Amino acid sequence: MDSTRSARAKAVEWIRRYLPCELSGTVGEIGGAVFAYWITGSLAVAAVAGTVGATVGYYAAAYGSAVRCFYRADFSRTGLARSLIAIALALRSLFIEFGPAEAVDSLVVRPLTFYFGPILLGGTVLGWIVAKILSDCIFYLFTIVSYERFSALLAHRQPKEVLSDGSHHPATVT
Repeated sequence: MDSTRSARAKAVEWIRRYLPCELSGTVGEIGGAVFAYWITGSLAVAAVAGTVGATVGYYAAAYGSAVRCFYRADFSRTGLARSLIAIALALRSLFIEFGPAEAVDSLVVRPLTFYFGPILLGGTVLGWIVAKILSDCIFYLFTIVSYERFSALLAHRQPKEVLSDGSHHPATVT
């Protein structure tokens, strides 16, 4: 019973962490692939554009979240120093958490699945849907291993801190 609750809690934690990034990446991925295919008619160009769109959309959301987390957690600095440290720590966090997964995903898995999916399944839309699901599964296998292994080095949302007067600390309000 305890392991089921623990597994369920982990799943909820991962969903909360990755869903905003996933939504942003999906918009970039499908938008990029559809636009490139519409302009060129080439599955190869669409596969590359979808991969680039997914990467840009996903990491824009992940980076923004990581910068906010590190900025809000730093009470020892102010101004430019606080911002620069938050930016540096966010970059480190993203490289550690997503680096291995991104290398495998963007260089091999996603372009191949987006190219061969429509060919093997006989339809562009169905092929891209299956390609996205398969690519995401492989990506998250690598990502979650990194997240669990190196969690202490990564950006985490700070819980809301309630002050003695009942208000929330301004740096931790989300």
